Amino acid sequence: MTFMKQIKLILYIALLTISSAVSAQQAWSPYERQLWVRPVFVHSEYNSAYLANNHSSYDDNVRITAGSLVLEYGITDRLTFDLSSGFGKLGRHRILDRYYGLQQTPESPDKYGVLDTRVGLRYKIIDEFDSKYAWMPTISLRAGGIKKGDYDRNPQSLGDGANGGEVNLYFAKDFNFYGLGTLGELSYRRREKPVPDDILYYGAFYKKIFEVVFLTIGGRGQIGQGGYAFADPRQEPPNNYLNLKTADLIPGVNLYDYWVANERPAWGRRENFHNLEIGLGFTDNYGNFYNLFYSDTYSGYNTAKLKTVGFAVNLPFNL
Repeated sequence: MTFMKQIKLILYIALLTISSAVSAQQAWSPYERQLWVRPVFVHSEYNSAYLANNHSSYDDNVRITAGSLVLEYGITDRLTFDLSSGFGKLGRHRILDRYYGLQQTPESPDKYGVLDTRVGLRYKIIDEFDSKYAWMPTISLRAGGIKKGDYDRNPQSLGDGANGGEVNLYFAKDFNFYGLGTLGELSYRRREKPVPDDILYYGAFYKKIFEVVFLTIGGRGQIGQGGYAFADPRQEPPNNYLNLKTADLIPGVNLYDYWVANERPAWGRRENFHNLEIGLGFTDNYGNFYNLFYSDTYSGYNTAKLKTVGFAVNLPFNL
């Protein structure tokens, strides 16, 4: 893979980590006629990426800022409707500016856009607080749809730029000793082709301190199901040997390159990431929950090495 092709892949990276953090949900949910309003602010930066099985660094930091609003309404004690969307900014950057200006990439200007919108229904299959068994966890199942945002997805974007659907399984358990508990998620997300399907996971342990402070430590990730493996699909034999020049039809145009650009675009490539997360939360006397969190990408495939800090507030209202 040439150096400039590596640069292209860096620009093509989709920032799914942000949308995961912004719209994160859990097994616990509002009860009947209760509305949870959750504004979320997330800021991420990266100056390196995992390019297939390699790691590459570059000169400038890419900064992404996003704000979102998540609404969750309890239709019944077990059935919840949720809706989330937001707005984001991809900051101005130039990822290559070295050799005294002799080798540069064009500067990418500030870009703005509406984030992907998620809507769904979540059903609480088991509620640990209503169970007669002390070991019983809370388990919820969700099904929902994804409407792609209006951001520019080329050369990189605030999401995958594709409509789709997802199924989410959430679990949670308060151990009821030493303030310990656990949270988790396992999801399958399907989008329009050529964006590949994804398996997403989350798992964490928390510690309650004085019943009002929560310390959470865990991990979140995505495992791409299919998709293109390299920055340039022509890198994969035998396609890299094709050279369909057509001087008579389209002078100077390689038909295979034309097909790659239109049928195998950058957002069709597989993306894996695995993040470590830590959060510190606080509950006030009115039941409002404030959470400051940080995550760092420690492993990946065709993804940015993100450092993310965020702040969320969950505000419950009885209607």
